[in-house]
Amino acid sequence: MGEMYRWSSRALMALLTCAAALGMTPWSMVGTPVRAETPPIAARALLDHVRLLAADDLRGRANGSPELERAADYIAAAFRQAGLTPGGVDGTFFQPFALDAGLTVGAGNTLTLSNGRREVSLTLGKGYYPLSVPPNDDPAVPSVSLTGTPLVFAGYGISAPGLRYDDYTGVSVAGKAVIVFSHEPQETNRFSRFNGSQPIPESSLYAKALAARSRGARALLVVSDPVHAVDQANYRVFGVVPDADDFGIPVLRVHRDEIAPLLLGWGLDQSVRQIDGDLVPRPRELTGATVQYQQFLARDRRTVRNVVGILPARGASPSDEAVVIGAHYDHVGLGGRFSMSPERTGEIHNGADDNASGTASVIEMARAAAADPSRFGRALIFVAFAGEERGLLGSRHYVDAPARPLAGTVAMINLDMVGRSRGAVDVSGLDTSPSLESDLALAARAAGGITVRQEGPGGGRSDDSSFLDRRIPAINFFTGFHGDYHRPGDDWQRIDAEGTARIATLALELVARIAARPDRPEFVSSR
Repeated sequence: MGEMYRWSSRALMALLTCAAALGMTPWSMVGTPVRAETPPIAARALLDHVRLLAADDLRGRANGSPELERAADYIAAAFRQAGLTPGGVDGTFFQPFALDAGLTVGAGNTLTLSNGRREVSLTLGKGYYPLSVPPNDDPAVPSVSLTGTPLVFAGYGISAPGLRYDDYTGVSVAGKAVIVFSHEPQETNRFSRFNGSQPIPESSLYAKALAARSRGARALLVVSDPVHAVDQANYRVFGVVPDADDFGIPVLRVHRDEIAPLLLGWGLDQSVRQIDGDLVPRPRELTGATVQYQQFLARDRRTVRNVVGILPARGASPSDEAVVIGAHYDHVGLGGRFSMSPERTGEIHNGADDNASGTASVIEMARAAAADPSRFGRALIFVAFAGEERGLLGSRHYVDAPARPLAGTVAMINLDMVGRSRGAVDVSGLDTSPSLESDLALAARAAGGITVRQEGPGGGRSDDSSFLDRRIPAINFFTGFHGDYHRPGDDWQRIDAEGTARIATLALELVARIAARPDRPEFVSSR
């Protein structure tokens, strides 16, 4: 990378030198169980990393941004300063891979709905915006072109055979566009077979898109249902941070106020209220109704980098066996579709807890481990993953192209959002490797000062999932969701540095026990 992507060498080395010199006492072997004389993770050093990674200058570390590359350079320098050897490609600490980092908007995007007598033309970013965009590499070439395409109403767009409900019963949508309402029927009725206490999986956007696509639909239009007084979609977001998923067909969110006359003429609000009353689907082709749609949107393909450093094995274990310690360092930039406060898109989402806290922990764990490598019989591979916020892409790339053969990876330890412990941490993944429970208990006793709860969001919600999918035991550390999650308020001042340091110490104690085991932890499938 050019100089624009780097910290000044003087500032970077000053911070790293400071972090390395903050009164660390080496780990030592003290009988059984192995324990530390003093915790090796200094809260002040850890917080220095968080402050830098979550600074406004890094603008939320969005995937594909120059700021994410600056963060990668910083982490690599920290790994080098800690004494790790490069684990990336061509003798570097970097493992590059490509991902979609939003959309490039071309000219000529138009959407027009007609009932045969009246046409309503909608403006991108005001009257509609895309939720799903098929792949396209050139914004000057239309990725979708619909002209006079018939329109079919399919209720809520839900196909749920297990609930004896299918909005596509008795109607063909092959080669047509489908208009559906958001949410699900009877969503607040606790006596409904739809379970009014929480949404059913079939009501997710992906499930609705799949139901339409699998029946040959050419496009899916989603409109806010009349049960909700306010259209909950934020149409401004797309204009600030253009982005969308790819569900195989174009999926458009359409502002109900803009097409209110058409909805009234077709009687769709009345139909959906009837569905809410008796759970009888009422799909139908809308006579004379057509859709015209031209889409000039291209994926913004960017290269990002995992950062990989290795502490070679010092014991008698096979040289190809290793424990992976990881955390993702990307976040959501200026918000957009990943923000929990989309109305604040355009503001920096610094991601101090998510996941500068985990990244800082991995850096300090690497420094502590390298200071006393004799504790670790197997190699340790430290990885800062990119692309997590876009679907665990960095960890998926790593397991496809590991720094050491994946067959030798005996376990993975993941730290995601560990910055707000207030004395406790949730640990998940033991259901897939129950033999690690005793190791964790001993690690907790050695680390001290932290309550370990075997609960939380569950294994497989972060980069540990990519390893679990390969039948590798993976443990995730997590201190809980909070009101600043994926919002601009996730700033470094709210980090519990002492608590985060204790969690990092606990995680490293667990790593030490796994690395010193004479056997490999067994993987038990529960997924």
